[in-house]
Amino acid sequence: MQVLADSSPTQATISYSQLSKLPSDMILRLDTPSDGDAPFMMEGMTAKNFNPARYAGRWFEVASLKRGFAGQGQEDCHCTQGVYSFDEKNKSIQVDTFCVHGSPDGYITGIRGVVKCIGDADLAMAESEEERQEMIASKCFLKFPFLPFIPKEPYDVIETDYDTFALVSGAKDKSFVQIYSRTPNPGPQFIEKYKSYLADIGYNASQIKDTPQDCEGMSMGQLQQMMAMTGMQEALTNRFPDLELRRPVQLNPFTSVFDTFKKLLELYFK
Repeated sequence: MQVLADSSPTQATISYSQLSKLPSDMILRLDTPSDGDAPFMMEGMTAKNFNPARYAGRWFEVASLKRGFAGQGQEDCHCTQGVYSFDEKNKSIQVDTFCVHGSPDGYITGIRGVVKCIGDADLAMAESEEERQEMIASKCFLKFPFLPFIPKEPYDVIETDYDTFALVSGAKDKSFVQIYSRTPNPGPQFIEKYKSYLADIGYNASQIKDTPQDCEGMSMGQLQQMMAMTGMQEALTNRFPDLELRRPVQLNPFTSVFDTFKKLLELYFK
């Protein structure tokens, strides 16, 4: 695959440390149920009575195990974060995930996905028992609407108290799990506590690696501004403008999608 253009790029580099200096007078707005309504519980998560409205907000990945396709391209990530918002109308959760590559002042990549769970009505519509069992096996899933060629991945909140931690599985087996915190640096005891929890349910704790959260602090308002920037929105939704390159760029279609994104974003933000 090639990306063709005629002249030199003109975009400025966007780094995390530059973004952290943005004004902080904005508030990150999240969709929540209307006052007086009974809270909606999303069926299908391992976490009992999972409340997507309480789960919404900002989560910091402080440790993870990421093997296989879902983890490719994230090996050098710092400051991985997820911003979740509950879509009450569609009974789904939008998630914008991003990380900073290589160092705290590296370039940022991100992706936008949607988490949905299959209800009993959906199961009843299965055309075969095989399809029904497949739906049950991954009752909640993460898909990427702007990247339809990426297959949907299982998504399961194993456990959370909504206020301090969440444990999230992203695979049918034990190859992908994240330890989330509401704060970027909750301390080693916090991380070890939840590594032990995951070990008790079959994960290999020695393979769960700490995620560096060593970037400059960014307020919720600054984060909102970053997510609204044109370049970030284009990256999250897979909409890249003309890169205006002098020569073709070779992209290997057999590498991971995230590796391809990294190459595109390195070019786009330079």
